[in-house]
Amino acid sequence: MTRRALTRLAVAAALALIVLAALVPVGRWERRRHVDEELRGLAEIQQLVGPLARPSLSAYRVSVGFGFDCLLYRRPGNRFALELCFDRQGRLIEAIDRRGRGDPRIASLREEPAASTIRVDRALVDRLLRRLGAPRL
Repeated sequence: MTRRALTRLAVAAALALIVLAALVPVGRWERRRHVDEELRGLAEIQQLVGPLARPSLSAYRVSVGFGFDCLLYRRPGNRFALELCFDRQGRLIEAIDRRGRGDPRIASLREEPAASTIRVDRALVDRLLRRLGAPRL
């Protein structure tokens, strides 16, 4: 290899390292932005539900392989209008608003449940699931 080719290779390698180093903070910023956006959506839908043990609690969904359980709340004309899903530690990791005519609004941290800062008493979730007839897992 000629000296000129080696110089080009070194410059290209240095540029590649600079680009990779710049992508790390960009990736971290994007992760934080995503988590913040999903947390806002989770909180908004949780606020629509209100207290977990309310009379509009109408169904449940137990996810055997994914490690979370969901409580569903009815609204006029829709038995499954609002859904809140919790992991085993009581973190709210997914919420769905099906009240609109179009696609449901989904907020989810399913891919990174530990990022959820919204917590509830998991024992309460378990009691509500049992009240609805969910199997014990």
